Amino acid sequence: MKIVIVYFFILFSANQFSQSGEIIYEAELLMKEDSSNDSKKAKQNADFEVIMKNQKKVTYKLIFNKNESIFKKEEKLIIDEPKLNLVKILVGNGLFYTNTFLKKTLNKTEFSGKEFLIEVPQFNWKLTQERKKIGNYICYKATTSREIDTRRGKSIRNITAWYTPQIPYNFGPKEYNGLPGLILELQEDSLLFKATKISLLTDKVIEIEKPVKGKKVTQKEYDSIVKNIILQNKRYKQK
Repeated sequence: MKIVIVYFFILFSANQFSQSGEIIYEAELLMKEDSSNDSKKAKQNADFEVIMKNQKKVTYKLIFNKNESIFKKEEKLIIDEPKLNLVKILVGNGLFYTNTFLKKTLNKTEFSGKEFLIEVPQFNWKLTQERKKIGNYICYKATTSREIDTRRGKSIRNITAWYTPQIPYNFGPKEYNGLPGLILELQEDSLLFKATKISLLTDKVIEIEKPVKGKKVTQKEYDSIVKNIILQNKRYKQK
């Protein structure tokens, strides 16, 4: 994979003196292999494959300084965008703010016409010595998991991250952070993020604006609010 590197002259000096930076990620969905002989599942997979063929990669931007970062969708014109964009649905709307000094991550989002500031729990990463090269960087593998509420009940989401200590910032896509290096690739079940452009800024510090507008809730409180609103709308439609 080709990674564009900007303001990058000598690896050591650029990392040693960079004040802040910007990372561009491309997000896409991966097809899961299914070896079962279930004809119903085979039909569902065939239908899903048709949907996947019309999906486009979505671009996101991570901007950061020493202690803070903002992760959000990059605003640009997309020609012939599909009506159903599964990547955007899985990533969610709004933005993610991280402050590593305070060990706090906020997800600013909107649901049912209301704005929320969700305090995202920190992750317990399992570090490994497994490594691979991404672009010019040696990256190490780390894994974690999270429990989420779905319409069918609780589900476990598995996460694999590849981070590089050569860029010593503790940030990454979405709410994923806290590793000893910048995350260049991350897979959240079938959702994959890949860094495509790295800009290390040596001559200025990017000011990060912490989101303050919205009702402050925990992740569990927000999940409960969403679930109750969906149930209320369902009951209303059935009347």
